[in-house]
Amino acid sequence: MKFSYRWLRFILGFIFTLSALFIFSASAHAQMVPPDAPCIGCHVGGEGIVQLPSGETLSVNVDIEILVNSVHNFHQDLSAQTAIFCTDCHSPADYVYPHRPLPVDNLADYAALTSENCQRCHMDLTQHNPGHLIPQIYGTNPNLPTCSNCHGGHNVGPTAQFAADPIGFCLSCHQEFRDPQSAALHEQVIANLGEGQSCQTCHTDNVVTSVNAPAFSSAQQCVTCHTLLEGEEILASGDTIPLHVTAGQLWDSVHGQQLENRPGYRALLCVDCHEQQGYQFFPHAVEIPADSRVYTIERGDACQKCHVEIYADQMDGIHGHLLMAGNLNAATCVDCHGAHDIQPPDEPRQRISQTCGQCHAAINEVYLQSVHGAALTDGDLNVPTCTDCHGVHGIEDPRTALFRLRSPQICAQCHADESLMAQYNISTDVFDTYVADFHGTTVTIFEQTAPHQAPNAAVCTDCHGVHDILPATDENSSILRANLLTTCQQCHPDATENFPNSWMSHFRPSLEHYPFVYLVKLFYDILIPLVIGGFLVFVLADVYRRQIIRWQDRRKPAHE
Repeated sequence: MKFSYRWLRFILGFIFTLSALFIFSASAHAQMVPPDAPCIGCHVGGEGIVQLPSGETLSVNVDIEILVNSVHNFHQDLSAQTAIFCTDCHSPADYVYPHRPLPVDNLADYAALTSENCQRCHMDLTQHNPGHLIPQIYGTNPNLPTCSNCHGGHNVGPTAQFAADPIGFCLSCHQEFRDPQSAALHEQVIANLGEGQSCQTCHTDNVVTSVNAPAFSSAQQCVTCHTLLEGEEILASGDTIPLHVTAGQLWDSVHGQQLENRPGYRALLCVDCHEQQGYQFFPHAVEIPADSRVYTIERGDACQKCHVEIYADQMDGIHGHLLMAGNLNAATCVDCHGAHDIQPPDEPRQRISQTCGQCHAAINEVYLQSVHGAALTDGDLNVPTCTDCHGVHGIEDPRTALFRLRSPQICAQCHADESLMAQYNISTDVFDTYVADFHGTTVTIFEQTAPHQAPNAAVCTDCHGVHDILPATDENSSILRANLLTTCQQCHPDATENFPNSWMSHFRPSLEHYPFVYLVKLFYDILIPLVIGGFLVFVLADVYRRQIIRWQDRRKPAHE
């Protein structure tokens, strides 16, 4: 029994070892046989076709050379981890023969079904080219491409082929556009694409920054597209709106880098101003007015989103009143400040008169020839500009009686400033002497009692001019002695040649200016106090004497 048991163990071990070697050998041999050998045996050189419900046909023939030359390393190295077999792409339900009927109606559905298998190895479809492959966002569309439409089926090529001519690759399908606006835009954009730019410059893989995104809000994409556009939008009236906008315009404006540098602020995005929902899609689903002027006014209304108080002040001024009355030529925010390239309105200071001169060209020409405008042109930043006299946003109507009454106070802002006038050797007596004489006194009374009634006395602008103020020494100056009679006759038509001699300009009498008047005034300045003082002494002395006499009378005895 002992001997037979040992031999039994030996025989069983030998049998087990042979079995293991046989199984291992069979397994190794099996690994060398491609799992899709039956597929190749039937489909390579096959002549059959599959009839689809749509009437389209699908050939069962497979060209093995196409598979071998694709990027999938088909059968090149059966032991490699990257080797691709028929069974890796086609559904396991298709392995069994006879194959099940195809669960599709047409070739497009078949391409979509096959493309689903690409996600086994590659990224999810929702992360790649979202403009084509996100039905839950864009809805189902049988015309949208699948993986196989762009990359091919058995003949998958390297992506370097796409990168070599990305525009041409996209145009292989997108040869025409049903929407005329899209066609016009792409014609310009494609013609102006620069180095490193292609269709994916706008149609990115990022659903947030792609122009196909349902909630697109990327300022960069807006700028990218409009930088490439050189044309104009033609409105129904025939007016045009330029479409070209550069990133530099925006970044260099007060809404770009200058705002970014302020604590607590950020540079504005395109959609901060163009906030209508329609601007977040292309073609833009926004109704643009038929007239460019109306469009400009509407764009100016967007400023009130941030500049609430300034906008209200502007609408309360003459420009706002004219707009509300239907005058579309009245200035808006955009007219004065610009649109994308907004700069500080007073840097340089000459910019102020240039801005107003866009509409008030004739007045600006006169102003530039005046003493104020000429000095401003020469770089003197102290002289008044349009906004110093008229205001900035809440501009009053300068034709009203109230504005005329207040005009001396406007001039006094500078001409009553001693430190400012000292720089020009101009006396500040100008304003004080005006207020002290008949004209100024009358205007002051009107301002206090009847501010909306036109005064019957001259204000500064009646004698000096409005925008055409010239130096007093200029031969054309209205206050030059030779021209003074003509100036006075505007209000005093019966004035004679000697009439202006009664006016001492704005000088206070002195030994230098009008010495006779000064001496007479000095005489009376001395005489009147002496006379009044003498009378006062006489009266006080008389009162004192009377009190002394009365006091003495009280002290006398009764019998006296």
